[in-house]
Amino acid sequence: MRFLKGFCVLSVSALTGAAAVAGCGGDDTGGTSSSSAGGTGGGAPGDCSPTNPVCTAVASECIAVHDNQGATTFGLRMAQLTITKPDVLAIGYIARLVAQGLTMNLPVCNLNGTGTFSWLLEFDTATGKLRTGGAMPTNDPLAGYCFANMSAGEFEIAPKELDAPLTDGAWSGTADILNVPIFLDTGAGETATQPIVLPLHQVRLTDAKVSADNNCIGRYNREGLDRMAGCLPGPDGDPPAFINGGKLTAFITLEEVDRVIIPGLEQSLCVVLSGDIGEYGTGETPNTCKRDENGGIVLKGDWCSTTNSAATDDCADAYALGAEYAASAVKINGLCPP
Repeated sequence: MRFLKGFCVLSVSALTGAAAVAGCGGDDTGGTSSSSAGGTGGGAPGDCSPTNPVCTAVASECIAVHDNQGATTFGLRMAQLTITKPDVLAIGYIARLVAQGLTMNLPVCNLNGTGTFSWLLEFDTATGKLRTGGAMPTNDPLAGYCFANMSAGEFEIAPKELDAPLTDGAWSGTADILNVPIFLDTGAGETATQPIVLPLHQVRLTDAKVSADNNCIGRYNREGLDRMAGCLPGPDGDPPAFINGGKLTAFITLEEVDRVIIPGLEQSLCVVLSGDIGEYGTGETPNTCKRDENGGIVLKGDWCSTTNSAATDDCADAYALGAEYAASAVKINGLCPP
């Protein structure tokens, strides 16, 4: 059996609420302190709006780093992914790992994650289409992102095109399968080119609205963060770094996530989902889910993959995933070279 060594989202992380990083382990926007040069400053008492020119070059409510005003084709990157279910992924270790990767590596803007996990949304208002998928990591978020276009084991990684026409900014879209790559660092080498793959099924992006300037979904929580605490989001996202503006649902199968091994824990995501390592784990290294005499996973999920509905006595081979997210404008440079 091949194991995917790395962390898994969701949330998607989660989608990592649980999607901001405080320094190295809080939530979605870690931040420089209010006394840091170019970090947080100015504004009314309690206002955590970044004031560095890098952060304010584009007038937006969400720390956009590219101006989409008036564009008919434009891109955004998820800035925060707050996992709402399953409960075991909504807080704690995995949520923070996902948040650290999702948070942009731009400390002068109170965004001091690693930025290695990028989920892009590219809208074409002329055709009513949305292209969405993971991106390759970059050391310079201002230079933009490209959609990952590669194979990783048995998984083909490429963006999916959805029907998602904008109606006064409101939109929704669905995808049967979306393989989301999660990279572990921004440097060259094997870890940068061999992502962890999260295979999401029946992905639904709903209840979202793009701002009038095409730069934001949701907004930065400038008034809800505490300057006395360095404008850092709280543990597990309370307070959050962003106010979410869209929702995500999908499901993940137990068989697939039993091959996703969490670094540092050496346990599969299947075991983590169980909430009871002793009862459902094999106790081996890595620790994967116990199986019955027929090779089936003993753990029962809350979802049925064959019907895409709540689990029954006869089918409980998956977990439903729920999340909310915010997104900010970035430059999208098309597909990455294969």
